[in-house]
Amino acid sequence: MRMSVPAYLSLGLAIILVLITYAVHPDPGLLLTVLPMLLVLAVVPLLLNEMNRRQAANVNMSDFQFYQIKDLQKLNTGAPVRLRGTVEAASLKWLNRPHFKINDGSGVVGVFMFAAPRENIMPGDYVETAGSLRAFGLSKERKLWGVRMDKI
Repeated sequence: MRMSVPAYLSLGLAIILVLITYAVHPDPGLLLTVLPMLLVLAVVPLLLNEMNRRQAANVNMSDFQFYQIKDLQKLNTGAPVRLRGTVEAASLKWLNRPHFKINDGSGVVGVFMFAAPRENIMPGDYVETAGSLRAFGLSKERKLWGVRMDKI
């Protein structure tokens, strides 16, 4: 279980502000008020991340039809899709919403994950992913909004 980098930064900034405030005005009442708030600031992102991962683990891959990347242009937006391919690139892992470039030999597609996979997926790994097809940006480029990704 881990938090995203922005969550760690927010928690760190809040702790620093509390320490500075307490150093200027050492009031025990301040600590009784602020410490539960800091605890919530630390626990909520961890719980949400774990809930997202559990939901993704419950997704049944067989509910998604298998396609090759070259065939995705024929599908409507929102179509449930399952792909297999090699990870060419991985980015945005620090947000716990990673983006992968998947190549299956017929083409390359971007996969934005709803939740970070439990396994550490790196470029070169062969994976199976499931999600829904979406059009992103002004170019309406087709990408997959992934709900589950597993190493094969």
